[in-house]
Amino acid sequence: MAHKTLTISEEAYEMLSELKKEGESFTELIKRITVPLRKKKLSEFAGVIDDEEFAKAALEVRHHWSGKSKRLQRARL
Repeated sequence: MAHKTLTISEEAYEMLSELKKEGESFTELIKRITVPLRKKKLSEFAGVIDDEEFAKAALEVRHHWSGKSKRLQRARL
C-alpha cells in the first residue's frame, strides 16, 4: 500500500488527536470521520433547516470550536 506524508498545523494535529480512539491510527481516524461526509452530497441538505435554525446551529458549532481552541492554546503554554 502506498503512503503519503501530510503536513498539518500543530492545532490541526491536536484536534485530530482529540478525536482518535484508543489504538486507532490517524489513517483509521481520517477514514472514520470522512466516510459520513462522502455518503451524501451537500446539495441533499439544501432547505433541510430554515435560516433561523441554521444560524443557531452555526453559533453552537462556533462556540464549541472556540472552546476547544482556547483549551489547546492553554495546553501549549
